[in-house]
Amino acid sequence: MDGWSLGNISICVQLGHDDDSDLDLVVKSNHIPLGLNKSGITVKEGSNADEVLHWPGISIKDSERRQTIYDMTKSALERAEKIEAKQIGFFTTGLEVARVPSWEVAEEIVKAVYFHSKNESKLNKVLFIASSPTQVSSFQYALDNIATILPEESIM
Repeated sequence: MDGWSLGNISICVQLGHDDDSDLDLVVKSNHIPLGLNKSGITVKEGSNADEVLHWPGISIKDSERRQTIYDMTKSALERAEKIEAKQIGFFTTGLEVARVPSWEVAEEIVKAVYFHSKNESKLNKVLFIASSPTQVSSFQYALDNIATILPEESIM
């Protein structure tokens, strides 16, 4: 799909990614609920990446979901720097299934990567891997309109 860059970091938005073994670090959902009840059946996302971090269990019901997504993204980027990762992938399937609004997911992940890119980074590439066209378009919008999603005082 289309490519963007934030600082020296190349950004790519993809609809699905079959084999993540090419990524040094990924962020995925640990358990994806297959129903509305939290006590129902869940699916665990598999991975062949060198290192796997997991999104916290959040849903549309969580009032702090935006901050949680931002904080986890920031933490993953910091971890990537620590292990000298070159490529990192953010998989949003679990967040989509949890009905977290696609624009909130995209905006918070893009904001965290934007602020991370302001410092020297060993990261070469960040992938945003969505499981729906709606999530893809939310990432595209956030990347194309970064100035509108950032706090006014952070725009340089």
